[in-house]
Amino acid sequence: MKKKVMYVGGGAAAVMLLLALLFGSDATSYVTTSVASVRDSVKNSVPVEFELERARQEISDITPEIRKNMELIAREEVEIEKLEANITEFEGKLAEDEKSIKRLNADLSSGVEYVMYHGIEYTADDVKRDLTNRFEEFKTDNETLDNLKKLHVTRMDNLKTVRNRLAAMQASQRKLRVEIENLAARNKMIEVTKSASEFEIDDSQLAKANALLDNLDSRLSTEEKMSNVKNQSLDRIPVETESTTDILDEVANYFGSQETDAPKAKLARK
Repeated sequence: MKKKVMYVGGGAAAVMLLLALLFGSDATSYVTTSVASVRDSVKNSVPVEFELERARQEISDITPEIRKNMELIAREEVEIEKLEANITEFEGKLAEDEKSIKRLNADLSSGVEYVMYHGIEYTADDVKRDLTNRFEEFKTDNETLDNLKKLHVTRMDNLKTVRNRLAAMQASQRKLRVEIENLAARNKMIEVTKSASEFEIDDSQLAKANALLDNLDSRLSTEEKMSNVKNQSLDRIPVETESTTDILDEVANYFGSQETDAPKAKLARK
């Protein structure tokens, strides 16, 4: 196997050497152009319908990515809702802690030695210690609340960005689908035009029928002329004039004869 690979490699080297001898420094350009030409020729030989179907598949392959991002957006929305609930809870806790701290501070500032809370007596030192702990915890919680609010803003901005990108992806997918259908319609129109030009109508039979009818018309016309010739004397000159009747006299004579016959018909009925 190694020998075969080495042999192929040596053959390729020999081809490149021959090209270098023939074309010099332009050998690489000739090879690149030839490869590109072959690649383009192969692409152009692929049927358009196949390429359209491949394009439809490529567009459909975008759908899983859209669904995945929609799921991520839904998860992020749930997390943001939890974060908002946590912020609300922190705000309520800080409001109560603030009231307690202010009361302890007021009682301690009054200078009393003992303070009564819910029936239990506490010394000023106890109140001071509790006030110190509460105040430190309050400051930490307040800082935590600020961070939670910043986190909420950041996550909302990220969610908005992802939504916009997903919306743009969906719009692009719809646009690509419309474009692919437009290309399919154009291709169909080209196919119909080509098929129309390939139609061949044989009108030779129609021409035969027309010739036959022309021949019959000529024969009948000839026979009619021959019939008229038979009734004519070709050895005499037709000098007789045709009798002409005035149209006014003809109409008057016609209707006059009807009026003359009308009284006779009435008398016959009586």
